Amino acid sequence: MATWVRHNLERPRLVFVTCIALLFTSLLLNGSFWRLWNLHRDKERKDREILTTIRETQSLKMQLLQAKDPDYMEHQAKDRLDFAGENDLVFVFPAQ
Repeated sequence: MATWVRHNLERPRLVFVTCIALLFTSLLLNGSFWRLWNLHRDKERKDREILTTIRETQSLKMQLLQAKDPDYMEHQAKDRLDFAGENDLVFVFPAQ
């Protein structure tokens, strides 16, 4: 056994491949690759959430700008609340 080990230690490529295999096995067994994959997946999910939040923020900013516009407010009051303006004609039909 000792002569076999000594003989294989004289072969640098075999030593290198063995070290890489041991490193890969060690990382796989202690869960480092699994944690790294989970972190990568979490980062992608957070990036999507950030983009969604940015889009929602831009939409809310546009709505806020519209809400400050008096013409928009008048239009909303007429459409949603059935209000009429000062110069608007209102027709009332009987229920019959």
